[in-house]
This record gives sequence, C-alpha cells and structure tokens, in this order.
Amino acid sequence: MIEGRSIESIKGVGPALAKKFAQLGIKTVQDLIDYYPRRYDDYSDVVSIGLMQPGAVTIAATIESAKGRYVRRGLHITEATASDGTGKVKLTWFNQPYRAAALKSGQQYFISGVFDVHAGRPSIMNPSVELEQAFPVNTARIVPIYRETKGLTSLQIRKALREIIPEIRLVPEQLPADIVKHYSLMPYAAALEQLHFPASSESLADARRRLSFQEVFELILASLLNKYEI
Repeated sequence: MIEGRSIESIKGVGPALAKKFAQLGIKTVQDLIDYYPRRYDDYSDVVSIGLMQPGAVTIAATIESAKGRYVRRGLHITEATASDGTGKVKLTWFNQPYRAAALKSGQQYFISGVFDVHAGRPSIMNPSVELEQAFPVNTARIVPIYRETKGLTSLQIRKALREIIPEIRLVPEQLPADIVKHYSLMPYAAALEQLHFPASSESLADARRRLSFQEVFELILASLLNKYEI
C-alpha cells in the first residue's frame, strides 16, 4: 500500500536523505508521487558542436577541463571546455562555484543551454548538464526538473521515483470509467508515470491534459455537492 508509507521505505533513501525530502514536504511515498516537476529539459534533439546555431541547443559531449575563479568580489565564474569530435565549445556558469568539482573530466554529458558569442568567443551560458549514464532509459531524453533543496537534487528525486514506478502503475483510477472513455483521457496511473517519466512530448501533453481535467472535474463536483447540501 502506498498510503502512509514512509519515504524511507524507498530503496536508496536513508534517514539523512529523508530529512532533505521532508524539507520539501515529502514525507511519504504518496507525497513523492504528488510532487510534480516544475519544468522539463528536452534532450531529445541533440546536435553536434560543429552544427550548433545561436539559440537553445543540446549537445552530447565530453568535458575536457573545468576551473573556477573569482573575477571580483561577489562574482564567481566557472569555465569548462566540452568536445564531441566535431569541435569544442566553452561552457560558462556564473556564481556556481561547485560546478568545477562536480564535472568529471573525460565523462560524457548531455549539455543544454543557450549558445551565443560572448566576449568574442562561442559559449553556452549557464547550461544544465546531466551525465549520459544517469538518464533513466524510459525518459526518452525529456527530463523532469523538480524544486530542489540543498543536498537534494532533481537527479536524486528521479532516482527515488524510478524505484516506485511499479507502484505508480497500480494507482487506482480516480474518475468514472465512462468519463475517461468519453473524453479519451489517459488512465490516471499512466498520466502520473508520464508526468514523471515522459516517453515523448505527446505523452507528456496527454498526461497534463488528464490531470488538468481531473482537477477541474473535482472542483466542479465539489461545488455541486456544496450547492446540494445548501
């Protein structure tokens, strides 16, 4: 049973990590399922460095080097070099001093950000990075990003959710079957899974439609019940 199960019952979530989850209001498995992403990074359209054009880009590249420095009081810059065989590009972060230590030289990353020319040099500014090997196979490179807290990242939240996918698939339907059929809605359990692990942009849109429909349906139903009681 999901209801009432502590977040610590999930494999990989110990007491220390459970305290971090609690800071986000996540104390049970049900709380985690109901903790929806705040946005998504779409890694599905990957281009080579040699073919990048100004604007939003995603590349698959190896980090060659990374270093950080303070250029003046209150301003820290981290710079890294990424390459993929077709070229190299500079990555730049502002006031993220942890970046240099977090990036692993020689490792393959998915890197997503805005590519432009800064100070006369092509660069991707403040990109998000994910180790290629860290991607769950069923995300299709559309990655949910959650509201985080110190010591708890979106990657850790996704790992915890991945452990309970079998249970998410067993979440009971919340709407009458005829309503689901009439409006061609995605089943509730499937919508929850696709919200956290979208297989495609289309399935994510269907999941959002289903959950939005349910929210409106519940509000209308509550209003009608209240009217009836009055």
